[in-house]
Amino acid sequence: MNAYKATCRHESGVALLVALVFLLMLSLIGVSAMQGTTMQEKMSGNLRDQHSAFNAAEAALREGERQAKNSYRSGSLDEDNPDNSGEYTASFTPSEVPVWRIDLLSNMYVGAGYEASTDPVGAVIRVTASSAGFTGRSDVELESIYVVED
Repeated sequence: MNAYKATCRHESGVALLVALVFLLMLSLIGVSAMQGTTMQEKMSGNLRDQHSAFNAAEAALREGERQAKNSYRSGSLDEDNPDNSGEYTASFTPSEVPVWRIDLLSNMYVGAGYEASTDPVGAVIRVTASSAGFTGRSDVELESIYVVED
């Protein structure tokens, strides 16, 4: 028993100190990995939101162009009444409501020789569409100049 007590007095707890240092290093590596993963998660979420906002605005732009063509051909689109704004829910995301606006920039006239015709044969129309994405933080605005010919 005396030999056991003699060897216990000479131990100073170095193994415990080394184990605590290794545990601290592993904890720091784990926290660093968690921060990197969280940042990548935020970046991918923002990219998904930006892509969904762009796709919704693109869908609204195409719908606005279709409506502009139909409105011009039916005679309901004129320079005195350009208020053809609308809301269009894209089929792929029910929570997004992109908005478009149609403006008649000018009627196109075709000249015959030196004399210009007074009857328009088409129109130049600007269609503007916007969407904010799922979170409302990814503002996307698209614009196209659309020519409608009769």
